[in-house]
Amino acid sequence: MGVAPLASGAQQLASGSTTLANGIAQYTGGVGQLATGLNTLMANSGQLNSGAGQLSSGLNTLRNNSGSLRAGSSQLSAGASQLNNTVNSQLGNLPVNDLMGAMDKAQALQQSMTQLQTGLTQAKSALAGVQESAGKLESAAGSLSGVSQAGQQLGNVARSDANIAAQLGKLAQSTSDNSIKAQLGSLAQDAGNNAKTLQGVGTALGELNSLGSALQGMQGQLKNLSSMNDLLNNADTTISQANGLLNTLNGYKPMLSQMPDTLKQLQGATSQIAAGANTLNGGVQQYTNGVDTAAAGSSTLASGVSQYTAGVAQAGAGAGQLTANSGQLNSGAGQLASALGQLNAQVPTLVGGVNQLAAGTQKLVDNLPALTQGITKLNAGAGQLASALGKGAKTVNGIKPTKKTAKMFAEPTRVKHKSYSYVPNYGHALAPYVLSVALYVGALIFNFVYPIRRVAIQGRSPLAWWASKVVLGSLIITLMAIAEGGIMMALGLTVIHVPSFFGTLILFGLASMAVVMFLSMTFDNPGRFIAMVLLMLQLGGSGGTFPMEVTMKFYNVIHFALPMTYSILGLRDGISDGLGEHYVAFCNSVLLGIAIVFFLLLLVAMIWLQHHHFAGKSELDHNQELLGEEKDDDGMHLQDRDQTI
Repeated sequence: MGVAPLASGAQQLASGSTTLANGIAQYTGGVGQLATGLNTLMANSGQLNSGAGQLSSGLNTLRNNSGSLRAGSSQLSAGASQLNNTVNSQLGNLPVNDLMGAMDKAQALQQSMTQLQTGLTQAKSALAGVQESAGKLESAAGSLSGVSQAGQQLGNVARSDANIAAQLGKLAQSTSDNSIKAQLGSLAQDAGNNAKTLQGVGTALGELNSLGSALQGMQGQLKNLSSMNDLLNNADTTISQANGLLNTLNGYKPMLSQMPDTLKQLQGATSQIAAGANTLNGGVQQYTNGVDTAAAGSSTLASGVSQYTAGVAQAGAGAGQLTANSGQLNSGAGQLASALGQLNAQVPTLVGGVNQLAAGTQKLVDNLPALTQGITKLNAGAGQLASALGKGAKTVNGIKPTKKTAKMFAEPTRVKHKSYSYVPNYGHALAPYVLSVALYVGALIFNFVYPIRRVAIQGRSPLAWWASKVVLGSLIITLMAIAEGGIMMALGLTVIHVPSFFGTLILFGLASMAVVMFLSMTFDNPGRFIAMVLLMLQLGGSGGTFPMEVTMKFYNVIHFALPMTYSILGLRDGISDGLGEHYVAFCNSVLLGIAIVFFLLLLVAMIWLQHHHFAGKSELDHNQELLGEEKDDDGMHLQDRDQTI
């Protein structure tokens, strides 16, 4: 139970290391995206600085020209008012000559209005530059907005990096391996440094965000200034109309008779010119004030843009450092996950060893009382042994050694040799094999010569037919066994156990007769062929000529399935002894079992033959016809032979 938390903790540690490696991979991916965005900002920083400089230069030019514009506007307003007053107060009572003088003054006024129109054209060009700068300022504000989003993402990454550093610190405290603890500590320090760097870059991006807000305010002012373009266009239109009227007046000099109507029109035009001049003067004043405000803000804008580009460069450097450390962080996380995986893989072995140790300790504790008792008995026995050895030493010291004593120590025992069997010559060793082969061949010859399928008395039951064949075959093979054994003993074969010798011979003869008779009765001539094949197998697989250890594997496989194997073993014990009565009884039982089984199979076969009307029919009955007189079946050969003779 004590090692279960260890296995669970190791598994949790390995799982946490995998999660940590995945989080670091996501973190490094975010760092790569941040670095890409900062590189884009750095690439646009030069263009932003250039646009800010152009904006500041254009606003200063407008500011320098705004004095002339104010003077021309005031002069235009004053001339228009004077013209309107003159037309309203004196034009109705002026004689023609006076009217011509007024028209001369109107021509001088036209020249002033032409100069004013030139100033308005310059003002419109300056406003066009302001509008272009406003577009660049809007692009810069958009870039700063993207930087603000990047700063927020960088802040999230910094917090994630700080969490990773904290988890690495906890993992370093939870393990006892100094190598893993050192690696975790190094990774935690790197992650902490990266978090601090990210926080610094995020602060710089926050300042850039405030600059973006200022740029948006200045952008609004420039948009307000751009509305002055409408006023300038209206003033330009009014001046053009006034010039047209003055040109009309100049064309009307020859037609003084028509002057009253024209003067009325001129009076209305001068009123419009005066109103337009006043409006233009007010617009010019607003425009010049806006130009002054924009010129003052352009310096702040240029300074803010410089701070922005410096912050982008600092953020790019920090992102480069983070990118450079990403590979090491990924490698360290991979090493940590691999090491923890190996540790987790070894935990089952450790747990098994601890469990075995606990089991062994428990057995030791359980057997401790018996061990204590054994030690006590051992101490008592050691004391008795020491006492007895002391007494024996005294006894030995009191004995005077003689030659008999030395001989007793030199030859403490005598070796007695006793043979468990005696085989006087090679003939006695080969006799069991030859006797077995002779009996099997005798059974085979009997079934070749005797018409085994012939029925002596028709109409009797299959059992009577079977009994007649079994009794005859058993009697013949028994006589063969007795005659064979008696002849061998008469010729000088020494038999130690005569009853066992003849018993094994008779049982093997019955087993051989049963097998051969079953094959011959059931299959006729093919069965006799199978019986001969079985003889060949027994010659090599019974172990009668050579030990089975030096015989091929096939014969070793079939060795104990052959009847002759057991007859040879039984006859060896009967002739030379050595195997034992129990082993001989086993061999004789196997031979008896083979005889009984095949005699019963013979009964089944004879019942089948009689039932199918094959009883009494055998190919053996026609074997002798091959030796009969040759007949002239086609009626040609004997006639040719007689004619030849």
